[in-house]
This record gives sequence, structure tokens and C-alpha cells, in this order.
Amino acid sequence: MKNHFIKNIAIENFKCFQKLQIDGIERVNLIGGKNNVGKTAFLEAASLLVSSNETHDLAVNIYNLLTRRQINQDSTDLILDLIKEDETKINISTENKRCEMYLNVQPDGFGFEPEFNEDIENIIPMPLLSLAINGHEKSFPVERLLKRRMPPMTERNLKMELVNFIGSAKTEEREIAVLYGSLVDLDREDFLNDSLRIFDDNIISIKQRATKNNVILKLKLKNRQTPVLLSSLGEGINRYIAVLCAIWASKDGFLLIDEVENGIHYTNYKKLWQIIFQASAEANCQLFITSHSKECIEAFNEVQLEDPNNRGAYFEFYKNLKTDMITASKRDKEQLNYSLNHQGRMRGE
Repeated sequence: MKNHFIKNIAIENFKCFQKLQIDGIERVNLIGGKNNVGKTAFLEAASLLVSSNETHDLAVNIYNLLTRRQINQDSTDLILDLIKEDETKINISTENKRCEMYLNVQPDGFGFEPEFNEDIENIIPMPLLSLAINGHEKSFPVERLLKRRMPPMTERNLKMELVNFIGSAKTEEREIAVLYGSLVDLDREDFLNDSLRIFDDNIISIKQRATKNNVILKLKLKNRQTPVLLSSLGEGINRYIAVLCAIWASKDGFLLIDEVENGIHYTNYKKLWQIIFQASAEANCQLFITSHSKECIEAFNEVQLEDPNNRGAYFEFYKNLKTDMITASKRDKEQLNYSLNHQGRMRGE
């Protein structure tokens, strides 16, 4: 079995982070903290790191990240908002990989690639974004990188680490269908159906129905003669299926989930964590997950305490009042349990 897990991550000048160091990363990692302390930004930084093995990969992944977040904005172009204010260089690294992003903004024109118009003597300076993986550097014109078109995928991109990102919003059914297809390829439909029955004992199985232009997901229920559309059920089922399918679609890779509890009733949090720990172990998948819910964090730690084989870690993000920098503290099972039961700071509110 491939041992690909990262053990630490360092981030400099990425979005809200000036300098962040996290050590002791495990297979399932939960990030908590108050609002505006960088939980989602951390997931974005981690996703760029683990999914980029060459500079072209990093360029494609930056484009995909910005597109996912800025999809509803009015402008036809994306906005490069990854670099911390007043800084020009980003570093994201782990024990065996280093990603660097440097924006060339020198006023004298140095570091710019000339672009010629019809008058060959009239040169329009174009700022460059220099990207590097482990020292191998390549520069990309910022204007071209941010145009709303997907850079061409190459055979190299298709061989990248399996990395998936589940955002905080409801997952589109077509995206779930793609993730479910990976699960089918791995012959793990029985695992998903068994897991769904744990979540809701009225569910028998999930089914795919291909149409001319799409794939429709349906659920077979005990109290219905014909399968019902997944879209007709609640957001909790949608979220649960998306997470489980994404774990298997990320087999031997990485999965990042933002606000995992969204749409799921708090009484089902423990079931959710039990299946996440089980599936991540069987799929050899490393997870980075954020949560705003104290009840969700409590359920995470309860599942950890019940089974020593559940390899998890909890990190609390907070702003240091002295330095005004965002930092993170790791809490082991016992520390987290004590804090949660004595109204300590470790909570996702």
C-alpha cells in the first residue's frame, strides 16, 4: 500500500497567512476555529500543494481553485487573490515538496514578458506569475492565466495524485455522479450501500440511470416501489453520499472537505465520523476537514476515543493577539475531550 501521507505543512504569505506551521498531521485531520481564521484558506493551500507535482500542474490547479470560488462573479476574468496583502511571494511546503508563487511587479519592466500589438515597436508589458515546484521554475503571463478558459489538460496532469475538494455548498448531482463512477470502478458499491443503511435504515441502495445527456442518481427505499431521485431528498443524504464517494475517488490520494457538517443533522454526526474513519483507512486516503460545529467536533473526538485505530488529529486555528498572526495548535484526544467538557477554547464556533 502506498504511503503518501504528509506529516507537516508550512505556509507563508498565502491569503490570510503570514507564516503558519502545522506538525503532527494524521490520516484524518479536523480543523476548527472561529470565523475568519483561515480554515478554508488552509484547505486551498493544502490542495495546491498535494495536487501539484510540476509547474504546469500548479498553474492548472490555481485556475481551478479561482474558478471554483469566483464562479458567480460578474467579471469575465478571474482575480488573483491568493497572495497576502503587501507581499509578492507565496511558499507552501511539506517534508518532500515545495511550491512557490512569485508575482513580478517591478515598475521598471523587469520580469515582464513583452506582448506585441500590430505596431511591433509598441510593447505592452505583461506581468508574470512565476511558479516553482522543488526549484523547477516556469513563468506564466497573469492575464492569460486568469482568462475564463481551462488550460489544456495533458497526460502529465492525468497522472497527478488523486485529489478531490468538497466545498461548503451543496454538491451538484453531476459531480456526485462522477465521484460515484470512481467508486463503481473500484467495485465498492456494496460499501456505499451498507454505509447508507447505517445513515438511514430506510435506504436499500443507490442506482445510476443514464440518459441521453446526463446521469441521474436514484435511491431505492424500503417504503417505495420505484426508486426516487436523489435530488428529491434532503441535503444530508446529498452531503453524505458526496463525502463517501469522494473518499473512494481519492483512493491512495487526498480529500479536502470544507464544513463537513453542512446539511447533516447533528444526531448523525457520529455515524458520519465512523464511516469517514473506516473508509479513509480502507481507501488509504488522507483527509483535511473543517467544521464550524462544536457538536461535530465532539462527535469526531468521541469516535477517536472509542477506537485507538482511528488515526485522527484536531487543529485549532486562532489569531495570536500579540502578533496578529493566525496560528494553529494541535490537541490530542485527551486534551480535546477535557476542553470540550470544560468550556475551553477548542470549538468551531
